[in-house]
Amino acid sequence: MSISESALARLKAVESGIVSDSMTRLGIYGWMDGLHPIGGGQRRAVGRARTLLLGPKRGEGAWGKTMYATIASLEPGDVLVFGTGGTQQNLMGDNMANFASRHGLAAMVTDSPVRDSVGIAAVSMPVYCRGAAVRIPVEMEPIALDVPVLCAGAQVRPQDIIVASEDGVIVLPQSRVDDVIYQADDIEPIEAKLQEAIAGGAPLSEIEALIKRKKQRRE
Repeated sequence: MSISESALARLKAVESGIVSDSMTRLGIYGWMDGLHPIGGGQRRAVGRARTLLLGPKRGEGAWGKTMYATIASLEPGDVLVFGTGGTQQNLMGDNMANFASRHGLAAMVTDSPVRDSVGIAAVSMPVYCRGAAVRIPVEMEPIALDVPVLCAGAQVRPQDIIVASEDGVIVLPQSRVDDVIYQADDIEPIEAKLQEAIAGGAPLSEIEALIKRKKQRRE
């Protein structure tokens, strides 16, 4: 199953909070905890997940590619998601981010820290992580590409859709993208009405009615 370009474009246009509300309506869980873009500001990305499992080194059977060769094997528009177990070692810096950006990746997501935060902030492609660190990655290595991973508390499978913004990172199962968009199309105008009601000093009953309506699943 592939996701249409129109669906990806719709997810890029809608606020991540509305995507999150849509997931809640559908009982979908896919929130990454504690990940934010390096550099702050408006840093948004939507794309297909390519997952990379990392773990402690074994001293045998090492990954046969460099990280640069691994990135080069991906497709433009992909989001590379690292599943690291939350290591405190930094696993990438600005050179790798620049290489990934020039290759056309939409974003990189890792539940580790990164180094060279100033340089990464200058790259047009956003990098979402747990922050910055200088601890050298001497004990971790890649294990497998395009396998299910855990990243910052969320299960990520290859070809899931990543929706990332200044507020954090969301994972959408590929099979539920159209359902999420269907709910988002309903929530978006309700959210606009709610904002207008609050700004206009509407009665509490009107505001609470809109909040209740926003939580109701669109059938």
